[in-house]
Amino acid sequence: MPASSIQILDSIVDFTAKTEVDAITKSLLTSILELTPVSEVVLLDYCSGLNPPFTVLGTNDNSAFQQENIERVDALLEDCLEIQKVTVHQAHDHTLVAVPIYYEKDEDIRGVLCGRAEQLNEEQLALVSGLIHIYENYQQIIMASERDSFTGLFNRKVLTKKLDLISDRLAQAPTAIDSDLDQASFPWICIFDVDHFKQINDNFGHVFGDEVILLLASLMRQTFSIEDTLFRYGGDEFLVLLHPCTRAMAEQKANTFIANVNARDFGAAETVTISMGATRIDKAHQSTSTLLGNADQALYHAKQNGRNQVAFYERLLESGIIKTFVAADDVELF
Repeated sequence: MPASSIQILDSIVDFTAKTEVDAITKSLLTSILELTPVSEVVLLDYCSGLNPPFTVLGTNDNSAFQQENIERVDALLEDCLEIQKVTVHQAHDHTLVAVPIYYEKDEDIRGVLCGRAEQLNEEQLALVSGLIHIYENYQQIIMASERDSFTGLFNRKVLTKKLDLISDRLAQAPTAIDSDLDQASFPWICIFDVDHFKQINDNFGHVFGDEVILLLASLMRQTFSIEDTLFRYGGDEFLVLLHPCTRAMAEQKANTFIANVNARDFGAAETVTISMGATRIDKAHQSTSTLLGNADQALYHAKQNGRNQVAFYERLLESGIIKTFVAADDVELF
């Protein structure tokens, strides 16, 4: 039975009544199940370069698609990513559909919705696509609230959500053996702040200090990859979540950014430098408090030993310069 206008409007009302991403995702899945013949639905987050590249964000049933031929689902996802449009595959007694999801204009695919139904006509496919567009638009509104209003970078309240998502991915990824740690790819947290920022404000005024903050945010966008996530953590403190890479690549990115800051003309201040602390995100270190504690320890070491440099927590630990950080709210003891 076709969905009525009232039913569709009710679904839109349900979407816009939510303010949390998880609740919006649940509303999307519920609307698709209620308004279309789709009987199984899964919403996947997509990030190229990760293994696996997909993470389940929501589903109507944890057993959804388990009876489906895995090669058929893989082919559906591959075709959807390649053509970047709604993709339909017909099986002998049912239909599979994949709809790409974009959270911002001119951006790469950020997710895929997969659905299974006995049959889907063009009108029903259009309804699924329309619901996805509402979801995308509302996600953009939510994302705007997650930005620092001054720099446009993500604000600190987003960090926990991002780290939770990374932890979910790590839980599904194969574990690297110790001998391969230097060659394995991991996400990284890099925290940095401006050296002697109080002196800059005292000597040149807070308006000048604000200009320094804006210039640093601009340099971050120019230096780091679009796959890296950039935060203004507070005041003159910034944070970068590096897309999975080796330690050597993480060190190269960090040092390139420091060099770019050194090369930048900051006007009256002449010289502005930053100090950075970095740490690896792996299965052994996933809690926000532990990760930030590790990075802060490394940052403190960088500041106490000359500033204008990056220090990596793992290198300091391996060399015996520092001891393992234990967060107050962590249950494990070292």
